Amino acid sequence: MSGHLEKVCRKRPFGSKARFTPYTRKVHSVENKDSAPEVQPPASLSEVEKKVYYTFHTGNDTNVFNCKIGGIPTEVFIDSGSDVNLLTEKTWQMLKAQQIIVSNCKKGSSKILKAYGCNEPLRILGTFDALVEIENRSTNAEFIVTEQGQRNLLGDCTSKKLGILKIGLAINQVKSDAKLLPFPKISGVEVRIQLDPKITPIYQPLRRIPIPLETTVNRKLDELLAREIIEVKHGPVSWVSPLVVANKANGQIRLCVDLRRVNQAVIRERHPMPVIDDVLTKIGKGNVWSVLDIKDAFFQLELKEESGDATVFITHRGLYRFKRLPFGLVSAPEIFQRTMDEILMDCDGAYWYLDDVGVEGKTVDEHDERLNKVSYQIMNK
Repeated sequence: MSGHLEKVCRKRPFGSKARFTPYTRKVHSVENKDSAPEVQPPASLSEVEKKVYYTFHTGNDTNVFNCKIGGIPTEVFIDSGSDVNLLTEKTWQMLKAQQIIVSNCKKGSSKILKAYGCNEPLRILGTFDALVEIENRSTNAEFIVTEQGQRNLLGDCTSKKLGILKIGLAINQVKSDAKLLPFPKISGVEVRIQLDPKITPIYQPLRRIPIPLETTVNRKLDELLAREIIEVKHGPVSWVSPLVVANKANGQIRLCVDLRRVNQAVIRERHPMPVIDDVLTKIGKGNVWSVLDIKDAFFQLELKEESGDATVFITHRGLYRFKRLPFGLVSAPEIFQRTMDEILMDCDGAYWYLDDVGVEGKTVDEHDERLNKVSYQIMNK
């Protein structure tokens, strides 16, 4: 503006009505666009600071969302083609009037901001940081206020952090709050745990778990109940084993039951377990291979009603018992191996050890035919 002296100008700081720290200033008086020099980054700026940021708006209004910026409801357009978040000068004045909560408020910017297909940089009045909230998600983001802007844009990076934009396919994902279905089981098979009647049942006391782990243990117990792997034990008991919490390599926990005293009374079936030489003799000269792994294999086998009492275990929430074949039972591996032998004995080109199943074929067609048969046998037994 001609004749304007900055040192005597009674201008306000940028964001003077906003609650933020540190306190900075805002430019209310800007040069005429026709006479404004082209914005160039200083020579001392880093390569990141010299980057040219692009914005793009197609005119499509289907991607308009209502969110909160600094606690104030604001309408924004979700724009995957924008590298930054933009607010119009009009929106900024409205947000200031409603006492928006911001931080790191600055006049101007060293960034170069261009619209697609336009060589002239946009005029940047200032930048600030604020919390963006959409439904139950939130993230901190930087916003750039542009002169005479036409649309508030929420850029690619911030939109992805809020979960509005996603890259990739979400296949076979189970929501954490989704209802858990009963764990699958091999139909027609019920396992009976045979105990030596000469051995006196033993009641073992509760093993206390650290208080910080109680929430995680409760969640695991609820999941096992929902999937019908365990059930609450009612009435008198004979055998009672303690619950043990073990750490997994990924930092999570595994619930185990110490069945060592019960195992002393278990009468085993003594089904022959294959050794490596047995497996190697079944491997032919196939050219195409597949390996199947049965998830939580022992839980695929249902226990007979009368055998559940041998698996009762005590927790800080009370007594439970297994409805499926538990891990840690001395006879569980040979019971499962016998079951797999019965299911897959007529499957050519297949070999197995417990929950690991291999299928081979000399050609793709032969392999696929054998694989389909193995899968059908396991899933439809």
